[in-house]
Amino acid sequence: MRRIVFLILMTLGQLFSFAQMDTSQIITPNIRTFLYKKDYKAWLDSSQDITSSLYYPVLLTRFLANDSSLSNAEVLNLMIGFTENPKYKPLEDMEIEGEIFEMTKDGRLEDALAKSLSYLKTHPLSLLVLRETSYAYGKLSRYYENNQIFDTAILYMDSSNYYMSLNDKIMEAMIYSGKGRTPDAPIFALGLADGEHFIPNVGYKIEEKDTEWNRNGDFVEKIKAADNLTAKTFYFVIQHAKQKIDDEKADELAAKKSKKDKKKEAEKKKEGSAFKSEKPDKKTKGKKNADFRIADSSGVAQQVTDTLSVANPTKTETTVSNPAAVTNESPNPASSKDSSGNGQNTSNSNQSDAGATSSSNNTQPQGPQEKPVTEELNPASTEKPQPPTNPENSGATSSEKSINPEANPEKPAPGN
Repeated sequence: MRRIVFLILMTLGQLFSFAQMDTSQIITPNIRTFLYKKDYKAWLDSSQDITSSLYYPVLLTRFLANDSSLSNAEVLNLMIGFTENPKYKPLEDMEIEGEIFEMTKDGRLEDALAKSLSYLKTHPLSLLVLRETSYAYGKLSRYYENNQIFDTAILYMDSSNYYMSLNDKIMEAMIYSGKGRTPDAPIFALGLADGEHFIPNVGYKIEEKDTEWNRNGDFVEKIKAADNLTAKTFYFVIQHAKQKIDDEKADELAAKKSKKDKKKEAEKKKEGSAFKSEKPDKKTKGKKNADFRIADSSGVAQQVTDTLSVANPTKTETTVSNPAAVTNESPNPASSKDSSGNGQNTSNSNQSDAGATSSSNNTQPQGPQEKPVTEELNPASTEKPQPPTNPENSGATSSEKSINPEANPEKPAPGN
């Protein structure tokens, strides 16, 4: 008998000690109380540690399974871990949550459910959306019940209870995080407006809200609320949310600055390349100048060069004064015939001039189309050659026509 009693006592003692140890591990995982300034970073690190029992994915699986063994500390650790999630965008999240609230308020329950269920896939810890989802399912459950669609009514009521249970877990974790009656012991709020959603859940009505910094340098939301009997002031710490917003703004500004700098750099490169294209290259500088010279030579200078290669102005006049020298190679048959008839007289009268100009006969006109050099240089100021005053020296006129047959087209050649 005594042995039986002893075994019973030992068994009860072991069960009691196991239960006590298990409860201690669940309720206070490594830390008994939570102080935001001191513990936030350590809890955040533990949520990202894959070897820890507080690893975010592990706790999230238990949360979504509506695990009743989850402690308030573990749910709080889960909420802290979500602040490291890339989907956590406080400003954008608050806007979407407000849209869902307006849908349920306006009675658009099906639309609200569609939007909220999609949102909860990426934001499973949203205090407001969990509550609004539970509300929409409950209202629709009663609708189907009134229409005697009992299967759907039961399913919707189960869903309503499920999401309300998750909402309660978030509420209890917030209460666990701090008393919230002073700025230095605030309640942890995951979203920017979670404090404003918390107040109606505890039966109070918001009268005034503001933000300030506590003595630890943390950003908190201050809400004055009242029920039918008393008025209270609650403080909610949202330092992590503000930090996230500041980081996003810093990243956005950095991205804009980088884009602006790249644009300026591209414009500078464009301007530099345009200036470089206008500046002559060292290798092509001489060639480009040569092109200028070629372009000039194609104008008057080229004509002068070509004409000078035919006849020198000074020597042409001298040649005109010696008809015998010119008529020897004249391309005009008439002038050549006429000059040959008078060649004896001219050679006797001006034999010394023919000898002096014999060297100039190498540069004679190439055809009747060539014009005198003086006319090429300045056609406006060029005067027509005057006929010789000496009738005996008729060979000069023949020479004139051989150089420029168009100078006097209507005048017949002498000797005809």
